[in-house]
Amino acid sequence: MSLSLILRGAVRCNAANLVKSARITPLKAYSSLVANAQRQVKPLVVAKAVAPVVRREISVSAPRMAAAEGNHTMLWTIERLVSVGLLAVIPAAFIAPSQVLDALLAVSVVIHTHWGVEAMVVDYLRPSVVGNVLPKVAHIGLIVISVAALGGLFYFIQNDVGLANGIKRFWSIKGKQQ
Repeated sequence: MSLSLILRGAVRCNAANLVKSARITPLKAYSSLVANAQRQVKPLVVAKAVAPVVRREISVSAPRMAAAEGNHTMLWTIERLVSVGLLAVIPAAFIAPSQVLDALLAVSVVIHTHWGVEAMVVDYLRPSVVGNVLPKVAHIGLIVISVAALGGLFYFIQNDVGLANGIKRFWSIKGKQQ
């Protein structure tokens, strides 16, 4: 009996229908039950409105955009893979110098440096502290410097001795003997 009562009420998805279908109370008692339930419901009290918080939005930085879109863990993972990859690329470029390893070294070093300086720009040039213009100018300047550095390294790799051999030659320069 009780199972059929529950199932009938569940089908109708309403407690009032459950009480009606079970015919537990007469109609008059049911009306007073509903009236009592309505009287016991307290009105919802809404707190006073607080002044809205003003937030300055800046969306030129990769960490900010990644946080806004939600998948910033992928960027963090890529940053760590590049950092670990540098541990293998740097010795390999000096042991067996080639244009491919030089290019891989150039891209890895520039992107690693770019992400590091970008983190400093985002952390220390917050719009709430220095205004909206300076963080944007600093980030655009960082992008220009990173692209110029990568272009210069590619030019050096293609038209000169290469990155690893150039560093080896620089290290072999001896100062004047006194």
